[in-house]
Amino acid sequence: MKEEIKQVLDMLKEGKITHEEAINLIDALKSTEKEDSEQVPSVAAKQKRFIKINVTKDNKPKVNIKVPFSLVKWGINLANKMGKDTVKIGGEEIPFGMNELNKAMNDPEFSGKICDVYDEEKNEHVEIEII
Repeated sequence: MKEEIKQVLDMLKEGKITHEEAINLIDALKSTEKEDSEQVPSVAAKQKRFIKINVTKDNKPKVNIKVPFSLVKWGINLANKMGKDTVKIGGEEIPFGMNELNKAMNDPEFSGKICDVYDEEKNEHVEIEII
């Protein structure tokens, strides 16, 4: 969990999230860790998994981030409570099936791309994958 908290603090330092959002994320990480510790983990669950997001514009990297599942699960729960069905990347709202993401994340055998979008007009490419 230390790595996840460090990532949240880095996002706060870089101005990607507000102080209040950082507090909420850290609280969610702690509650997720508590829930996870109460369950008996399977072999696949012991393997740390991530969501990897790559965004390029004009073939130059704009975003390259790996987010731990625990943080993504918290975000999905929050998005569902808020009725969100989009992901904001680079200031743009991208429609995204949160239920499909949740389904893919809960399949311990699944890994690979879950989103691959190329905007020829803006020369932007967004890839999201489970690793």
